[in-house]
Amino acid sequence: MTPFRTEHLANGVVLEFVDLSNRYFGDYHRVCVEVRIRVPLPVNCFHSIKHLERMGVAGADVATVRDRLIDVYWRHAGPYLARPDFPARLAARAAHSGRPGTGRFGTHAR
Repeated sequence: MTPFRTEHLANGVVLEFVDLSNRYFGDYHRVCVEVRIRVPLPVNCFHSIKHLERMGVAGADVATVRDRLIDVYWRHAGPYLARPDFPARLAARAAHSGRPGTGRFGTHAR
């Protein structure tokens, strides 16, 4: 799916936001935004996928709720992801874990 919003941070981290929302009953919608985080590192690129979700949203409110989910995520995770040392700290953590080249961190199933 194509991202509807992309953020390129100064430290090289790229965030892509993909709308996976759907209607599930009458005028009730599941608002789901997939956040794809790419962190370029010297050896490889790490990826993480997060899902922001809200159930039971009226059709008229889908866009507003989607934007609010992203704003709340960005308010909490943005300062951490935008830190200049974030990619280096991630690389150090990967090297310390003994699993270099795993290519993924912090993922979970929907």
